[in-house]
Amino acid sequence: MALRDDLIPVVDEVRDLVVDLGLRLHSVVVRTTTWTGTTVGLGASSASDLTLTPLPRVRGISARRLALAPGRFQQGDRIVDRISATYTADQLGGGLAPNEERVWLIDGDAYQLMGEPTERMLGWEVTLRRRARG
Repeated sequence: MALRDDLIPVVDEVRDLVVDLGLRLHSVVVRTTTWTGTTVGLGASSASDLTLTPLPRVRGISARRLALAPGRFQQGDRIVDRISATYTADQLGGGLAPNEERVWLIDGDAYQLMGEPTERMLGWEVTLRRRARG
């Protein structure tokens, strides 16, 4: 077993401590909805929620990042990082069938994933954009 693998549970315990201290305030849920039809929106739907624990960090796009990538980000985009490395890329991002849809809920507000989850040393990072209403 690699040192990284040994550190993941320790890092998650520290993240839980940060949550217990009230320094992480946003709940984050990854909701995958599956329809009985062959495409999204066709037939009956059922949702499966994955509540991220320990709570990850949620923040806006920094002015520095906005300046370094003009046009890539919009007002209201969010960075969710320090997501436990116990999750997989498929749980957080890809791997969807044509009749599946995934949304990220931050305190109940719906966001869509921009790009793929980025694996960091001891966790994941994603960039999210608020979904249009309707």
